[in-house]
Amino acid sequence: MMESPPTLQTLPPAAAHLCLEVERFCLLRLGLARGSHLLLALSGGADSTALVLVLHLLAPRLGLTLHALSVDHGLREESAQEAEFVLQLCNMLGIGCTVRQADVHGLATSDRIGIEDAARKLRYAMLEHERAAVGADFIALGHHAADVSEDVLLRLVRGTGWPALGGMAARDDDRRLLRPLLATDAQALKDLLRVCGISWCEDASNQSRQYKRNRLRLDVLPLLRQENPSLDRTVHDLWQMARLDEDYWNTTLDAALAVTPWLEQPVVSASGPSLTLPAKLLAGLHPAARLRLYVRAVRYLCRSVGGNAREDSDSTGQLRGQARARTLLALDEALASGRGNTRFQLPGGLEAYLKGGNIVFGVPAAGK
Repeated sequence: MMESPPTLQTLPPAAAHLCLEVERFCLLRLGLARGSHLLLALSGGADSTALVLVLHLLAPRLGLTLHALSVDHGLREESAQEAEFVLQLCNMLGIGCTVRQADVHGLATSDRIGIEDAARKLRYAMLEHERAAVGADFIALGHHAADVSEDVLLRLVRGTGWPALGGMAARDDDRRLLRPLLATDAQALKDLLRVCGISWCEDASNQSRQYKRNRLRLDVLPLLRQENPSLDRTVHDLWQMARLDEDYWNTTLDAALAVTPWLEQPVVSASGPSLTLPAKLLAGLHPAARLRLYVRAVRYLCRSVGGNAREDSDSTGQLRGQARARTLLALDEALASGRGNTRFQLPGGLEAYLKGGNIVFGVPAAGK
């Protein structure tokens, strides 16, 4: 690792241009305010190392205050060395850094979940705790353009509908997350690190085909890129259209709910909270708008039941067990045909059913 940190002025033109493109993305796409305080999620891998470097280079221009957190999951022998690496990197760049230990195996055992899920859950909880502790406005993550392609493919396999199929959000205000590198090429980020003489850590577990995400990245995406070498750019166009569509549908639903609100029912006896979408509201909406309304209702209740949206989301912000498009289409078909004797199982232990032209989403009573 180089002894003194680079500056934007000392970078070669291509590297400086990359940083300025990230700056443009932060200001225009993320709406990042100048003078923001950011907590950087730093693992020591190429992506997060590049994130720290780029934001360090841009900090004087944007007036950023930076602090980093590295979570040692304790799952690999190299984790202690990686923790030392991130401390040295941040010391060289003049960025405050905290390393915290996570008991992944303990959480996996107590919650009866997989190691990958436990690590994600702990990591995001610790990031949010640290963000609040240091007074940061947002948590910055190192996801890049190739991660969007991976995420879109993963969502397609899960059965996600549009516009969530367009991939992870660049800015997530609910979870206080930012992804400044989301439009940046992964190889270009590694080239930047090499130009600056900064190394990174390689996580051997990223090559394991035990996890679905790795199988898609290692086996499926390379085949798709053979068919379309510009796949990541093509997916980024899809991502942009999804963001526009998402904004349109949110505006449309907000206007409809302002006229005819849904009816929220708190916990009653053995049943959990529920939402009723009135027949008058549903009748005034195009089927496409109704589908988006169903998704909004499910997400709202999943957060209510889970008590914390962060615990109910994966690393991309997608709700765990997200409602499959097929289920929501079947629900809307039942509404259109007037069938009221069918119940639809939804994520988070929820169900939906028709009642007098209304649709009720909720947690069924125990034993039902």
